[in-house]
Amino acid sequence: MCKYFSILSIFFFLLSFSQQKEEKKFSELEVQYEYSFIRDTTDINESHRSKEIMILDFNTNASIYYSQQYMAARKIFEQAAVAAQTSKNVEIRAADLPKYKISYSIFRDGEKIYYTGNISRDLFTFESTYLIWKTDYTDTKTILGYPCRKATTIFNKRIFTAWYANDIPISEGPYRFKGLTGLVLEISDDKKYHSFRAIGIEKKQVEIKPISKGIPVTREQYIMKREEFKSNPYPERKNFPKERRDQMIEAYKKEIPLES
Repeated sequence: MCKYFSILSIFFFLLSFSQQKEEKKFSELEVQYEYSFIRDTTDINESHRSKEIMILDFNTNASIYYSQQYMAARKIFEQAAVAAQTSKNVEIRAADLPKYKISYSIFRDGEKIYYTGNISRDLFTFESTYLIWKTDYTDTKTILGYPCRKATTIFNKRIFTAWYANDIPISEGPYRFKGLTGLVLEISDDKKYHSFRAIGIEKKQVEIKPISKGIPVTREQYIMKREEFKSNPYPERKNFPKERRDQMIEAYKKEIPLES
């Protein structure tokens, strides 16, 4: 990675929605989730799992879900972009940026849910659908002091078990796990390749708006483009070392992506 980001990189990073004038939406609650996942299905050692703190800001009608560290890095770029208006020598040291593993975001507006994520340097957005849940369980558990009920769903050919709190009667949850009668506080797939666990809830007013907007595609088109990249990373880089490209291809083969 380059030591410094140029001002052009700053503006590239800050590609975002050209917002129409409309009434701003603000959250009522914010949930912090610990997202734990494995990158290599041949290595399921618990201590080798990757982790990221994810944020869900929401009210009854809208929500935004994103990585805490990604947003911290983005704010540095935003501040640099403002400073660049009065200075020609704006530089950001890559080593000083907050480190993040997750750069996608999920935006809900009413009944519509939008996934925005990047593949290489391209940003894409697709509209997703609500999941179908099975809720006829009697199991219960307490999470962060809230009594929770069990529900399951099949997502990307894997069974996910969720625990949701009807005491917070808003149909929300991490990632695309929405549609129950209460807030999802914990969810994981049957092999625990991907696990989400609420670690904090607080009242917080944050503006709810899309973080960025990508090229409109269908979910199927997005996955196809991602698989093309995984089979041949950075084809436009003619000087990219073949050994490094082969290593990336082998690593991608061992992944179980959440969106698949």
